[in-house]
Amino acid sequence: MSNQDLLTLDQATTIRKDGHLEFVTHNASIQPDRHTFANYDEFTRYLRQALGGRPEGRGIRGSMSRKGMYSRRAGNGIEPVTFGDPVLDAISSATGVLVIGDQTIDLREGRELSNAPTGAGSGVVVYDAPYLKFTGIVNGAERWASDDGAMVEYRLGTGRLTFHAWKKHTIYQYWSMGGEISVTNTYAKFQAADITSHYYMSVDAPCQVVKIDSDSDRHDTYVDEYEWGWNSQQPERVASLCRAVWHGMRFADLVTAGNGCDIYKNDNWPVGFPADWNTIGTVVNLNGNWTDGSSRSAVITVDFKALTVDMSAFGRPTAHGTVVDGSSITVTFPDDKTYTGQLQSPNKIRWSNGSVWTKVINTVFDLNGSWTDGSARSAVIYEGPSSIKVDMSDYDRPDAHGSIANASTISITFPDDKTYTGQLQPPNKIRWSNGSVWTKKA
Repeated sequence: MSNQDLLTLDQATTIRKDGHLEFVTHNASIQPDRHTFANYDEFTRYLRQALGGRPEGRGIRGSMSRKGMYSRRAGNGIEPVTFGDPVLDAISSATGVLVIGDQTIDLREGRELSNAPTGAGSGVVVYDAPYLKFTGIVNGAERWASDDGAMVEYRLGTGRLTFHAWKKHTIYQYWSMGGEISVTNTYAKFQAADITSHYYMSVDAPCQVVKIDSDSDRHDTYVDEYEWGWNSQQPERVASLCRAVWHGMRFADLVTAGNGCDIYKNDNWPVGFPADWNTIGTVVNLNGNWTDGSSRSAVITVDFKALTVDMSAFGRPTAHGTVVDGSSITVTFPDDKTYTGQLQSPNKIRWSNGSVWTKVINTVFDLNGSWTDGSARSAVIYEGPSSIKVDMSDYDRPDAHGSIANASTISITFPDDKTYTGQLQPPNKIRWSNGSVWTKKA
């Protein structure tokens, strides 16, 4: 692992204006941070400053979301404890110890492992999952669920998409509860994931909704949203609406953990799926390399309706935009301004400043897009000026990479198999050297 993959707490965290802390790692390791405090006041002050905690009497509480798996790494060859909870990992030594004044607390003790968060990468103590029962088929995936409503798992191929709500507390007065979405045992990440959670606590009246929070993520294997506290009142129940796009299909479930407060079943939950998960078909396939007539090219990537334009070949910052409809886009160039692009089949973008981009296609037809071998799954090819990437995650396989030999021939190395030659047969076929044939999806 390179040094750039080893993050400090400050590098991994961002405190939003509302006090909610985002912990973003994307499979990196974090260094153990501070774990010794002169007294309880110094400890709670650290929780406020470093983790966005809010005072509550003599205690403290906070809101957290995490994106991506992570582990912890320490020096001198020590394999540190990873709790899978950024709060605990931020206040413990490599061995899982917290010191407040003359009190030494082993944070590994007193945990309710049956309700602990999942994810967390290497070093996390794997929780004892509730017993799951098969409930039917959804989008071709087996749906398994726990009787207590805390977990739903979708099984497709070797992979697992899990929606999970948890509530835990410890003997040393720390608690956490929330919802999480994780993908395991496959290269197929979720394309999008979203969690909306309601927290119920009896304050002035029984089972009031004391907090509504949400978070989302794209192209990842883990995201969560949760509340935490130290020496403060814990809500009775959390209910989390978990939604995800996985293998190109949409899944949604309401999961819950806690006691009483059954009013969550009748709450006003979002209907359907987020609007920005919709896609718009365009008259030109935008994914790929585009030239303005010079030797340089920009790389456009489409994600649902969002556009990213890599302008690094021009020495310019990345631009972002959106697909407006089937024949137009808008893109904001941060070093310039926003322009509208009119798409002209088969391979041009005519911009509102008068310039024209032409798609760079070095093969007899555009390879960019989804390809099927006749099964329900598909591979996605990304064609560069000379190199090719093949996303095989829908088959639970690693990415393949190769090159363009000539306009009609490509060579691709599949790391879990071997290298094959592909003959391109217009208008939409690749005939591989092992005898298989791929057809491009419309």
